[in-house]
Amino acid sequence: MAIDIKHILKWHAYQNVPLNFDEAYELGKYVIAGCNGDNLAQVQSVAALCALHNRKTYRYNWQPIHEQKHGHRLPHNAGEQIAGLCAAIFRHDIAHTEFSFLSPQSDYAIDNCGMGGDLVTTPNISTIAAFIAAAHGVKMCKHGSPANADKGMHGSSDFVGLICGIDTYAEKVRVEECVDQFNFGYTEALDARYKRIHLQTHQFAQLPHMNDIIGPITNPLVLGKQKFKIIGVNHVVPPRVVAEALKILNAHGVGSYERVFVIRGYVDEQQYEGIDEVSICAGGTTVVELCDDEITEFTLSADDFEIPEVAQADIVPRGNKGQFSLKILKGEVPGPASQIVCANAALIFMLMKSVENWRDGYLLAERLLFEGDAFEVMRKVQAFVPVKK
Repeated sequence: MAIDIKHILKWHAYQNVPLNFDEAYELGKYVIAGCNGDNLAQVQSVAALCALHNRKTYRYNWQPIHEQKHGHRLPHNAGEQIAGLCAAIFRHDIAHTEFSFLSPQSDYAIDNCGMGGDLVTTPNISTIAAFIAAAHGVKMCKHGSPANADKGMHGSSDFVGLICGIDTYAEKVRVEECVDQFNFGYTEALDARYKRIHLQTHQFAQLPHMNDIIGPITNPLVLGKQKFKIIGVNHVVPPRVVAEALKILNAHGVGSYERVFVIRGYVDEQQYEGIDEVSICAGGTTVVELCDDEITEFTLSADDFEIPEVAQADIVPRGNKGQFSLKILKGEVPGPASQIVCANAALIFMLMKSVENWRDGYLLAERLLFEGDAFEVMRKVQAFVPVKK
């Protein structure tokens, strides 16, 4: 089908009606055409991806009248919109780049990536949690980018590259060796040798748009090894819609997701302010699990880890976010900031069934952090792929 950008804007984005899989897939191909030098496609696809990226569209519920007016099949929720765009990125972006898909020897690797763009500033929780998991032998293949919407902050790439001194643009074979040898590898979302869509949002538009959720899903790890995953969402996207998107990718033969946690944490009892991580503050965490294509939902709180609930102010970085995160990784920040990191590492251990319960996962993470094992993993990766001077 040919792309009709005016239809996408007038009949979908401006009316908060999500695209079906085929429409989203064609829009994804148009995005790549823009990234490859088609100026009109670049401008029009930015407009569409920004307009489609809003709370109301992601919370859409199908109505017969909408389908009658549109004259074509509409999705029952926004899962198809996310899935179609991600499928296009996998097939028409990553598959055709210089590096294409990353393929370490291990038969799996995990990413625990969040959307970012939260209304609450936190340390680089998911990256530190990944180092903790790697110290226990879990194969972690992190994927991330510099801060985009939050200038002056440290996105995961800023933390890994600028603070930890690890080359986020390392050669593909070196990243694969990092995963195999040290259980931790990192790919930079702006590395066009893997994919190009991030160049649109970070370098051209410099605006929040659908790439905020496309990015965490489209890790360039070879699809057959993306069996397990953790995705954190911000206030824009409901966790269940993301789980639906992954289930749809499985159905279209693009995904191979066996077990995934999609999470949304909160820092207040009203669940208004939140984070794209497990929270140990008031409000707890919503977790939507995709397992063998079945979707279930449960909640977590500090009680599940058998630790006290903490205040929002206690998890906010003190001073420079990147340097504060490094202190956590070194085991130099006891208290709430480290506790929330350990809770998120426990999520990885529970995903992989490395432990039997949340408390055991938390205690394992705490030991690996404060005994220096996680920091030692970082140092080994740093020595293997140091930032080029």
